[in-house]
Amino acid sequence: MMKKILYVICISAIFIFGMFKLENINTIEANNLVSDNFKEYEDIIIKKGRDDKKVVALTFDDGPDEDFTPQILDILKKHNVKGTFFVIGEKVGYNGDIVKRAFKEGHEIANHTFTHINVSKKSYDEINKEIIDTQNIIKEAIGEYPTSFRPPYRAVSKNMCDIIKNNDMDIILWSNIDPRDWSNPGVDYIVNTITSKVENGNIILLHDYNKVRNKTSQTILALDMFIPKLKEKGFEFVTIHELKDSLDKDRATQKQQ
Repeated sequence: MMKKILYVICISAIFIFGMFKLENINTIEANNLVSDNFKEYEDIIIKKGRDDKKVVALTFDDGPDEDFTPQILDILKKHNVKGTFFVIGEKVGYNGDIVKRAFKEGHEIANHTFTHINVSKKSYDEINKEIIDTQNIIKEAIGEYPTSFRPPYRAVSKNMCDIIKNNDMDIILWSNIDPRDWSNPGVDYIVNTITSKVENGNIILLHDYNKVRNKTSQTILALDMFIPKLKEKGFEFVTIHELKDSLDKDRATQKQQ
């Protein structure tokens, strides 16, 4: 019996380690691609805002979620904070009213593919359909096309970059803050990760979807705690559009000098 227990523990440990290693390899590969082989797309790949501006951008992936997104919107409204929602196209189809609410309350709606694909494993036509279908369904919901796109899993490909550039969009990654809130690491962990690592211009990655279907997710509980803490540190919350606008003005100034 003891041998069976030990065997199960070993197999589980190997599986967890393998998944952790694979995820980190994917992230490293994506970072290397962006820095080394994607020079022609540098102008549309954004991982951070300006260092001299005490601003942060809250971003939420994988919604809209019928249970969690309205709660997130309530908290953002409570603290008078605007965020950016990178939505899944197929979810917009049956949660359109939530997207409309977010947009009307001043939040930015952005593209996160139609079915949460890994673009590094898909053809040009498949990626194009995922992005364009999401553009169209968001346009139906809020009356305008998104200008920002975030690839699921932080995966990148040249096909994806070409499609995004051809549609006058930007690729939005994130900075040094990923509290992995989707994995339910604990409310305190999410709060401490954000408040201890925050820097000027950070793009913070969060999620408004969670497989653990409690009434309130750890992300929601953490939001209500760390937003006041960041405000106490003097940070202003901006949308990705506002962050990009500041970057564009900075680039224009540099060109003139």
